[in-house]
Amino acid sequence: MSFELVYTSARRGLKEGASGFCTVAATDGIPRPLHEKLESLSGYSHTEAATGAEPPVNHSHLTIRIQRNFYHVVSRIGDAGIDYTGRTNKIAHHLALSEAEAAGFPQGPAALFADYGFWHTDWDGEPEAIPPGRIPSSYVEPVEGFGTWAEVFGDAGWAGVLGHAVANGLKPVSIIVPNPDDTMKMLHEALLLVSPRDRWKVCFSTYFSRLAPGTQCHWRFVLDGTTEARKLRARSLGLLVDPRGSTGEPPDGNPFVEAARDDEPNRVHSVARSTSRRGDAASGRADRGGNMSRTPRSGHRRPTQSRHPSSPGARRPSIRDLEYVEEYDDKDAHQGRPRRRKPRKNAKILVVIALLMLAIVVLGFFAMQ
Repeated sequence: MSFELVYTSARRGLKEGASGFCTVAATDGIPRPLHEKLESLSGYSHTEAATGAEPPVNHSHLTIRIQRNFYHVVSRIGDAGIDYTGRTNKIAHHLALSEAEAAGFPQGPAALFADYGFWHTDWDGEPEAIPPGRIPSSYVEPVEGFGTWAEVFGDAGWAGVLGHAVANGLKPVSIIVPNPDDTMKMLHEALLLVSPRDRWKVCFSTYFSRLAPGTQCHWRFVLDGTTEARKLRARSLGLLVDPRGSTGEPPDGNPFVEAARDDEPNRVHSVARSTSRRGDAASGRADRGGNMSRTPRSGHRRPTQSRHPSSPGARRPSIRDLEYVEEYDDKDAHQGRPRRRKPRKNAKILVVIALLMLAIVVLGFFAMQ
């Protein structure tokens, strides 16, 4: 059974005595743990929004587990003008689907956002209980090739980076975008490179600011000029596609990159890749920076390395490094890879023996005196 929740600032919430930022509408019978989790996923950053431009909307798909139940959470979170106190407001509309319900939308979660009449963009009424069973219609947005990627990054092949990362173990990718109006177009185009059976596996955020506890996000569209964009340029733990820090083109030879360039996404749907943490043995290893460089297309197919403008001297991996780029904590740095052997103790033993012999010689000398 699907569940909805609408969270915004209001004089009176759905719960008795609630006001301010609170739930104003929810599906009858929504489990309390799910209710609380959806409220916690309702964050929105006003200060990071583009000044003087239309505030960006965060369209996201996350997966969560509540007790023994697994949910696909499709959310629309955006600016909602001024609330009843005169302060900035936001509105978050969440839809939690079971796996069986999600399977009924083979186009994937992004297609649900095309039903504009389903999603609440403001709230000025009384709190209400939502009848169960409300489901948005799924539309396939008209997508013609990979023109948005070509316009923003100068090469449609950059869409292939996202498709390749999904096929190789759902590695996280951060994409710094200059204009938030481009993100949904880029999302729909990149999803063309993902097999329909895998599209519900991709967690994404079109206005990413932080990772909520207990969730993951594979495609993170970050608005240029925000704190998150600055952090990524300073030190990204994962693959980074950055229009300011990437010049040239992605290396040739990658099937996903070439499929995007040739506008033939269907030919990579059957590509089978290892989903292990280590990737296949033929690929190179990326460093912890994990930025994605553009390499000029030339007569040879060997990828070159470039330097990130914000991190002098840092190596930026090529597409062949994708199998190895992933987020990890320092405590996990050695997982899945052999640890270095500790130096043998022979040298220490020799030093001790030498000191003992020297002591014996000194004592013998004084004894003869």
